[in-house]
Amino acid sequence: MLDIDIEEILIKKVGGKFKLTALIQKRMVELNRGARPMVKADGLSLRRLVCEEILQDKVQLAAREEVGFSIEEEKARIQTGASTATGEEPEIYGSDIKKIKEQRIKELAQLLNNPKE
Repeated sequence: MLDIDIEEILIKKVGGKFKLTALIQKRMVELNRGARPMVKADGLSLRRLVCEEILQDKVQLAAREEVGFSIEEEKARIQTGASTATGEEPEIYGSDIKKIKEQRIKELAQLLNNPKE
């Protein structure tokens, strides 16, 4: 548990509890994956290490990119299954994956069952 004073400083520095939680979580994942600490560890726990990095302005939460769709445009895009303005493929959901697998199995079965000419 962090000291209340340190927690309040961190919340003000980052801009809210949610942002602080997100930043701590993302940085802890980076450190667990092998990133080097930006401050001296000196036996600090991983959470305290990340908090110290934030206090020393070594890490910041990156600004979220704005997509630029209005709510109506986003609803229409989702309903039509259109791709985003960046050219990405439409998002695939669990039920879509199941349908795709079933279709692939049918195609493979047809290929295997049809005699070669």
